[in-house]
Amino acid sequence: MKIRPTITPKQTAFASFVASGDNNTEAYRKAYDTSKMSEQVIRNSAFKLSKNEKVKAAIKSLKKDTQKERRAHRKLTGDWIIEQLQDEAANDRNPAASRIRALELLGKKMGFFEDSTLVTVKSQSPEEIEKELMEKLGAILSIEA
Repeated sequence: MKIRPTITPKQTAFASFVASGDNNTEAYRKAYDTSKMSEQVIRNSAFKLSKNEKVKAAIKSLKKDTQKERRAHRKLTGDWIIEQLQDEAANDRNPAASRIRALELLGKKMGFFEDSTLVTVKSQSPEEIEKELMEKLGAILSIEA
């Protein structure tokens, strides 16, 4: 984690809690001893600390690092899952159903299977629809429209 060395350990803790999702007041309560402080004083102190330029920079840096770490973790996890599916699909000792399912999941991930259905709508007047229906009914029931 990249935190500027000019902030105190408690400010660093506050920045870390805010970067991980706590609101300013909760982060302040976690980082500082607030047992003898009123709620209003805690809120004011948390607000004031959140406006400190060095603390703001630390929060921004920590959030950026956290986002990078999450993206890297998702990518590694996704890559690992794909590797495992490939191993399952290629392993002749696995039942055929397991290998086929692994291939299906890989195919979906790669975009080989389209799950959408194309519906074409003809624009017809009510009279045209009625005539077409009567023709089809006539063909089915052997009666003339």
